[in-house]
Amino acid sequence: MGTSGNHAGDNPNRNSLLDLKNFQFTFDVSNFIEPDSPSGLVDDGSMSLSESVRDYPHEFGRTYHAYRAGSYAYPNDIPEQERLAFQGPIIRNLFEGRLYFAPLSPAKPPQFILDVATGVGDWAIEMGDLFPSSEVVGTDLSPIQPDMVPPNVNFYVEDARETWDYTDKFGYIHTRLTAGSWGNFQKEVAEQAFQALEPGGWLESQEVEAVFACDDGTLDPAGPMCTWLHEMRVAAEDFQRPAILGSTLKEVFESVGFIDVQQAIFKMPMNPWPKDERLKEIGRMWGENFSQGLNGFSIQLMNKVFGRTPAEIELSLVKIREELADPRVHAYMPVFVVWGRKPFAGEQSNTMMT
Repeated sequence: MGTSGNHAGDNPNRNSLLDLKNFQFTFDVSNFIEPDSPSGLVDDGSMSLSESVRDYPHEFGRTYHAYRAGSYAYPNDIPEQERLAFQGPIIRNLFEGRLYFAPLSPAKPPQFILDVATGVGDWAIEMGDLFPSSEVVGTDLSPIQPDMVPPNVNFYVEDARETWDYTDKFGYIHTRLTAGSWGNFQKEVAEQAFQALEPGGWLESQEVEAVFACDDGTLDPAGPMCTWLHEMRVAAEDFQRPAILGSTLKEVFESVGFIDVQQAIFKMPMNPWPKDERLKEIGRMWGENFSQGLNGFSIQLMNKVFGRTPAEIELSLVKIREELADPRVHAYMPVFVVWGRKPFAGEQSNTMMT
């Protein structure tokens, strides 16, 4: 697996440059979530895959993608696939049932829809069911999508960081939970999406920010959760796959040339601490999902960047899981949804693409 080759101690200035514990956000998180009281704690045949893309490398007791091996730090094995499948309903519940926010017309939906880094393909399949007259394409490094899919949904093995080469123009392009996948989201995704869209088409990104936030001081900024996430951001930067994405999306969309750019921000509770029953259930599910993913999130980055053994890494995750599950800690992760439209010919763009 390739990395930049630099470990944490190789650059004495790096940690100070990347210290994001005091990261200043420009988004509004004024919508306060009321915590619960203590008493309430409770393959289709569209392409033939060679054997090589399914010959998954094994490391740390996990499997990883074979195509462009080493370019993505997280596993693709059955536990991770199950976790990804569990993630989709949580996000949809947070969005109160919505799959998308761009103003797509149910009466005249996009002819072609692209889901970049589709994962297990659940979003693409749901969109295929929702828009049966649309052709939905999902791309990913791993062929981990189901074989039984709607007839208008197709999956392809592809590295979206490379040059896109599509014959048809898309009416809608989508990403979800892809932070840590890109060296440069603007160049690798946003600019290519702008070119791949038909005039009037939409790009939408739904991204959980790699930040634990808290509105009432119940989260210790020097505690296990924040310390771990700070180290993960440093490691992701060293791996040249920055973990901070959501809070940059609106500016990226506008600088690329999208117009009518809109942003919505949600709070994803880390455990069942909210009083609101819907948010309580979301927090319970997200906390379980996140806890299940900790090993996969950590094992490659912490080993390659900091030189820690798998045993050391797993031991350190015990206290993180304990803090994650503590309903006295009112932590959440910001979720950014940004969508923008490619202008028609002659329509004024926010900026010109460089």
